[in-house]
Amino acid sequence: MTLQFITDTDSSDSSSENGENSGNSSFNDEDSLDEDEVIDIHEEPVFDSSKEIHYKVKYKQTFEESISSNEDDEIYVLNLDAQKSGQTLRVATALSNFTCNVYDIDAGVKSNTTYLKHEKKIVDVKFGSSSTQLSSIVYTGSEDGTIKLWDLRLKEKCVSVFKDDTDAELKPLSCFDVSCDGRFLVAGTEVFKDDAFLLFWDIRTSNLLGGYWDTHQEDITQVKFHPTEDKTVISGSTDGIINLFDVTQTTEQDALQSSFNTNSSIALLSWFKNKNDDSIISCVTHTEDVQLWHTTDSSPYSIIPRETISSSMNIKPDLFSQIINCHQTNENGNIMLLVGNDNSRGEHLQSLDIINDGPELSPRTLFKNNKQIVRCSWYDYKCGIMVTGGEAGILNVWVPSDDENNSVDNTGKCTLKELPKVSLKNHSSKPY
Repeated sequence: MTLQFITDTDSSDSSSENGENSGNSSFNDEDSLDEDEVIDIHEEPVFDSSKEIHYKVKYKQTFEESISSNEDDEIYVLNLDAQKSGQTLRVATALSNFTCNVYDIDAGVKSNTTYLKHEKKIVDVKFGSSSTQLSSIVYTGSEDGTIKLWDLRLKEKCVSVFKDDTDAELKPLSCFDVSCDGRFLVAGTEVFKDDAFLLFWDIRTSNLLGGYWDTHQEDITQVKFHPTEDKTVISGSTDGIINLFDVTQTTEQDALQSSFNTNSSIALLSWFKNKNDDSIISCVTHTEDVQLWHTTDSSPYSIIPRETISSSMNIKPDLFSQIINCHQTNENGNIMLLVGNDNSRGEHLQSLDIINDGPELSPRTLFKNNKQIVRCSWYDYKCGIMVTGGEAGILNVWVPSDDENNSVDNTGKCTLKELPKVSLKNHSSKPY
């Protein structure tokens, strides 16, 4: 079954939510570096403060937590997920010491912390779906080959373990996701015995449903269920291919609906929808470029190169840009880039709006008093909250504010090829 999507995207509204037009953030041509100019890569990047006026959406910190209590410990926040209900924000952080910390933050004050653990690096963390309240279910996936389901209400918090034990050795997971209806898990693996696997589980039974292993040739870096279509999945790999699957189909060949060649190693994939319900895929590459795809395209409809992003940050020299994430800013599907730099402490954190589908960018927000190279983020455009974590082991919560003082204001073995191909067609009616 081939998925059909409307491909006309509405890009008429590319300003910030409050309707203010943002100025162009790029330096003038005369400010650009001469071709023969030698650049010291150790030079401290400096923000052009004269351009600050163009950043129209103001933010301030309401929460800052240092994960490590010992300055000698180097703990990174590698990934995070968050949920908000009322005044309470629940944040789960995957840390470089193989643990996951879950925080309840109420009005900027931490009220509870829970610690979860794996045997190897945690590659991602996800909350279970809950439309009416904070979810007590947390999923953590790890290079140890397992995805664990934790129930925060229970003393023995790990209640299910999902793994592929069809071989003597568990496959090292590199990413995972949960379907929008909360019924299925999908995980991607590194290359394992010459194959890179997509693995599927029924959450209700912990049963491995099967896998795909023919459509990627290198490590799988991203898997994402569609935000509203629970049987549609995209995957991305260092082989440069984005694959789109309809997992109701019986075989991998039938399930593969489209393959998109990015010609670059894939770091991050996201789904977006605009006001016409068109589906868009954003791809961040390991070379720090951004590509935007319609699901019916044979090539990206927009490519934003790293050079454009770097020059739009109003920082000199502009060699240190890094893309942290792509986030939707409103119901019309407008997209912003959260960007930073990897020099020194990486304190220059800001966001840029994509204008008219790109590649033009305009300044959006300066996140002042950031103290680290940011590695991950979560954003909810409905409430405007941004959560960030990074290499200094600091968790920050940012909220919109007109206040110019942006300081923190809170106090039997079978072979691999015997693994069944996956189909979710008949599993949706099975009981948990």
